[in-house]
Amino acid sequence: MRTWLLTGATTVLATAAALAMVSSSPDPTGEWKIADGTANVAIRPCGANLCGFVSWAKESSANLGRQVLIDMKPNGHAWFGTAVNVVDGEQYTARMSLEGARTLKVEGCLIGGMICGGQEWSRVK
Repeated sequence: MRTWLLTGATTVLATAAALAMVSSSPDPTGEWKIADGTANVAIRPCGANLCGFVSWAKESSANLGRQVLIDMKPNGHAWFGTAVNVVDGEQYTARMSLEGARTLKVEGCLIGGMICGGQEWSRVK
């Protein structure tokens, strides 16, 4: 009986620890300032995935509300989907990953990943 209780208590503690790790995993939702400081992007859930929308723009309000991150699916510690350049409408295969609590690395690729670029965004809130 005592062994069963000890095993049960150990299982409960291990499950609680695993749940705490999941709930404290880095979360990219929130407000992010893009690398050049000309706009902010609000990342929020859209279904089971994440999406990003222009929430502030320095020079033009024409892009406010425009979706720039589409259907970003979680995979390990990164999210994969599509990014849109608001200047020319070009779409890229996208990857984003947190590099600490206040830095989000956003990368986009063309031609099956042969040409890639990226930038680091800073958390606003």
